[in-house]
Amino acid sequence: MVRLFVVAAVALALACSGAQAARLDLDAVNQAQFSEGEPKDVSPMLLKAQILLDRARFSPGLIDGRLSDNFAKAVAAFQAANGLASDGKLRRAGSGGI
Repeated sequence: MVRLFVVAAVALALACSGAQAARLDLDAVNQAQFSEGEPKDVSPMLLKAQILLDRARFSPGLIDGRLSDNFAKAVAAFQAANGLASDGKLRRAGSGGI
């Protein structure tokens, strides 16, 4: 019975993540622009930022387009390494953040 529950939970999780991933496509991520406020769901802008941080060798943890503690730590590390105020929050370029 427990195995059936675990299999059903995993199947549901995979189905939900697939639906969210379907909303993100390559063009949406590549064309993503900075936006104010915290996104409530998967964000093409956050996904792009996570990818760019990872490429710059500041691992944001799971690259999934969502805010997380690891993402904030990666942003803060990038900011500190580049002489910016290291609060771990994204800001528009030219306003003292990444």
